[in-house]
Amino acid sequence: MKKKAQENQSSARRLPRQARSQLKIELMFEAAMRLLDDGDVRTLTTNAVAERAGVSIGTLYQYFGDKESLLDALVERELGDMAGKVMASVSTEAPMEGGERLRRIVSAVVSSYGGRNRVHRQLIAHSMSRTTGQGLAPMYVQVMNIMTSQGMALPSKEPQPLTRAQAFVQTYAIAGVLRTYALSDDPPPKAEIEDALMDLIAGFMERTSKR
Repeated sequence: MKKKAQENQSSARRLPRQARSQLKIELMFEAAMRLLDDGDVRTLTTNAVAERAGVSIGTLYQYFGDKESLLDALVERELGDMAGKVMASVSTEAPMEGGERLRRIVSAVVSSYGGRNRVHRQLIAHSMSRTTGQGLAPMYVQVMNIMTSQGMALPSKEPQPLTRAQAFVQTYAIAGVLRTYALSDDPPPKAEIEDALMDLIAGFMERTSKR
């Protein structure tokens, strides 16, 4: 009984430290994003991040070995948030009208950038240079699964399940457009991007349905 009480007391003492650690990490992430908003990945330094976050450089290195590991962790968090928003927008069993699922995907990706487009463009570029853009790979797999199980519906037509190869091509074609859209300093209007993607998919679907 005494041992159990000691374990509980030990756990209680650990929790505040864990909370403080998470707070420090969030402060460093926020500092890095603010610095990226003012500068770029090339000029970002761990010293500047530590100073902006109000922590010592030694504290920063307790959590991140160098600037690259800090950026990698920040990319994982931000792209994870984006993937979550995209999947939340399409992961539903309720029927959708023709083309609604595609438009939801596009809208979710674009809206996930909020007021920090410049920061997220830099993070996506960093992710692509480090991991060939694989930070969003789990989301692509989920989108492909939706296409093969629930299908894609175009206006005035029933949903048509895709083969795995067709879903692969569709998913990564859309992903390429959206990734370039996010990295562009002067992209076309969002509505026009959506319409052009709909035309691309409509042509693909009509061609495959005639085989």
